[in-house]
Amino acid sequence: MHMEKDMLIQRDPYRWVILALAWLVYFAFGLILSSIPPLATTIANDLLLTFSQMGAILGSVILMYVPFAIPTGVIIDRIGHRKMITAGLILISSSAILRVFAADFETLFLTVLIFGLGGPTISVGLPKVVASAFQGRERGLASGIYMTGFIIGSTIALALTNALIIPLVGTWRNTFLLYGLIGLLIAGAWILLVKKPTPKVETRSVMPPLRKILRSLFGLQSVWMVAIIGTSGFLIYYGFGNWLPALLESKGLNAVEAGVLASFPTWIGLIGSVFIPGIAKAGSRRPMIILILLFQGISIIIVGVESGLLLLTSLAIYGIFSGAMMPVLLVVLMDLPDVGADYTGVATGVYFSIGALFGFIGPTIVGYFTDLTGSFLPPIILLALVMEAMIVVAYLLKES
Repeated sequence: MHMEKDMLIQRDPYRWVILALAWLVYFAFGLILSSIPPLATTIANDLLLTFSQMGAILGSVILMYVPFAIPTGVIIDRIGHRKMITAGLILISSSAILRVFAADFETLFLTVLIFGLGGPTISVGLPKVVASAFQGRERGLASGIYMTGFIIGSTIALALTNALIIPLVGTWRNTFLLYGLIGLLIAGAWILLVKKPTPKVETRSVMPPLRKILRSLFGLQSVWMVAIIGTSGFLIYYGFGNWLPALLESKGLNAVEAGVLASFPTWIGLIGSVFIPGIAKAGSRRPMIILILLFQGISIIIVGVESGLLLLTSLAIYGIFSGAMMPVLLVVLMDLPDVGADYTGVATGVYFSIGALFGFIGPTIVGYFTDLTGSFLPPIILLALVMEAMIVVAYLLKES
């Protein structure tokens, strides 16, 4: 009887409508999240900021995940994702709009920090959407698909901000205003169209007490190991990725060229995001995680020291494997027997709470050591070493 019910759920086409809306939500998230890196040099010059200060601002988008990701996951598991994702979209859009009024380091830092109040509801809520509507290999496919929304939003911000948007709207302040308004429009679409609840799968008839859920999840070694491996992804994405336009500018490229080239690994990341999560079956994804860690670490060092074709090739390799990292790790979490659809929110909250701290530390470290040494290379080598060290943790990971 339960098998027939699950088969009917899987045939329900509404899950693809929900997935399309989730894609739009993550598009807005990526657009606003990645709107600062291509403008980092311009904003720093305009507001007279050091690299260290700019690094703190680049990291502040993720800082509030540390205290809020787990509580957000608990709330989403309890009351559902619709209202929480709506609130998150409004907050991240407001963060972009309020940057228009930034006058110094403190005001810009605070307005960017608001993003972190809304971000966890989206980062934690969307895996819950996928886990509730999809099963088996479809879960990996759906995770990869909605992640492309983030990738395309990020890529547009990186590639077009200096090349198209600034000439169109005039200033970096108006750019943030435009991106914030786009986020509000998508929030409106989410409110209007997500009326039917997402179909539930793997639903337990009675939810245990919250304390028991948390104790159970916190006692799972695999949950913690996935979260620890994920810290390196946050460290690299926010530390290396957010500074990539400025790194390329330091190699002699102008702002437009640097923005377009910095978007290249994000475009290529579509390949990794869509195809890699669906390749390995549940319980056999550990070798894939090890390869992802290995190639990311090697490629970012090559990006730091090379130019020309080798630089482009390394950016492509970095893009493919960085695009795959989060979808693969989140699918591993969803498929853990003691997590499933019911507790994906809390488990994902643990993942983002731990990772977020390193998402803040990454760009701050890069900014500090660049100020100290006058080069981006030393902090990039440090990030790569951390990434490679996570191979040991991945080797010990048990998926069941």
